[in-house]
Amino acid sequence: MEQSQKKKGFTLVELIVVLVILAILMALIFPALVKYIDKTHKKVCELNKAGLLRDLTMEEVYDWRKDSSYDAVKLQELSNQSEYKCAQAGPYQVSRAGDGSIAVVCKEHDTDYNFNMNEALEHVMGTSEEVAELIKKYANEGKKIDSASNTGKAYSQILEALNIAGFNVSKQGVQTWSLQGIGSGNYYFYWTTEDIASKKVGDQVKVMRYNSARGTYTAGFVSVTEETLSASDSTDGKSHKYNVIGRGDRSFSEYKTDEVSQSDADKKNYSSIYGVFNKMPAQPEMKN
Repeated sequence: MEQSQKKKGFTLVELIVVLVILAILMALIFPALVKYIDKTHKKVCELNKAGLLRDLTMEEVYDWRKDSSYDAVKLQELSNQSEYKCAQAGPYQVSRAGDGSIAVVCKEHDTDYNFNMNEALEHVMGTSEEVAELIKKYANEGKKIDSASNTGKAYSQILEALNIAGFNVSKQGVQTWSLQGIGSGNYYFYWTTEDIASKKVGDQVKVMRYNSARGTYTAGFVSVTEETLSASDSTDGKSHKYNVIGRGDRSFSEYKTDEVSQSDADKKNYSSIYGVFNKMPAQPEMKN
């Protein structure tokens, strides 16, 4: 007598249980998987950046036949043509670091601003007698040079000198800077990662400030004010009103909290003050 054999399968309840278990496992594994993929992407990006930096350095050393270096346009052009790119963000942004070395930046993986704008300015002053004399003149006469003016003759001259030296300050994170003469050849030099064009007069922005008289850096907040650029000082021959980083000590407040201080020794060290700047909130904390 033959016995019929029935094929057994999964019941609906069993399938649902299996799917629930798989969903739980995916929920546990997925964040770790994403983190691993992101870490891998960043590692590959770092290797590509190193390859591009090596190529650019060799190109500049062996192919440049003048006693000079590539300007900002040439550096970026070579980067755009290179096979070394970030898979997620494309061609790298290339400029000079504050000390004059080539800096390769990825828009996707490099988000930590750390550019010593004063170091870049001093580098240009050391290579351009014309710029050095310009800054000395403004420092002695207590005059100001503001990047926010856009058409200021002195600003345009310094910007051109920076570009020729290979610095593209906006790509390094600097959106606004201001050199303010204080007499006797000395000046305050402010710079910030914020574009102040859209700010209101009286708004506070966080800045790095260099005091040439003392050779010190300080992180703090400064008030936005308004300035008028005369037609004679403008490259387009027109008068302009524009926002500026506030003038002098009255507009500047050093950043201090119970946990953060800026000692005299710290202020001689750019890296120490950059660490303070990097931790500062975008706006001063309101006191009760």
